[in-house]
Amino acid sequence: MKLKVIIFKLFCVFYFCLFSNNGFSQSNDYKDVEYTVLAEGTDSPIENLQIVCFNKFFNKDYLPPDFREKYKLDDKSLYKKQMLIEIFRTNSIDNGLDKIHLKGIKESQDTLIIEYNFINSNEKNDRKKLSPFLIVQIPKSKKEVKFVVDGSDNKSMSEIYIDN
Repeated sequence: MKLKVIIFKLFCVFYFCLFSNNGFSQSNDYKDVEYTVLAEGTDSPIENLQIVCFNKFFNKDYLPPDFREKYKLDDKSLYKKQMLIEIFRTNSIDNGLDKIHLKGIKESQDTLIIEYNFINSNEKNDRKKLSPFLIVQIPKSKKEVKFVVDGSDNKSMSEIYIDN
């Protein structure tokens, strides 16, 4: 009988550790970061780039004036205590990828993780060459940034971090 009680107690402790907020799960080391979607579309002027942008000067150097104006990216208030995460992709194989779905942004003590997927949200676009992009605003941070694309750590795309 004592053995059953001990096993039951061990099971309860194990269960508590796995499924509680105080457990040992690695996902508990990260918390969600609030973000605001500033712009998204299929008219990206840049190919395959992930950017952490602390100030407007990156946008002035790399994005055409009409694109910056259309999405109001020259507004200085976007960068006060905030930074932009900008993701650009060119659909080079005409398979209808027309949207970047942001699954979430999480942070630990040292790292920001931006997780997203490329999706085909409209089958009418299947034979079109599109250039989806996504620009979100988050609180300014100097943490290491990792991009996770379609479930994999994305080291193949360019990454640019602009310091202020």
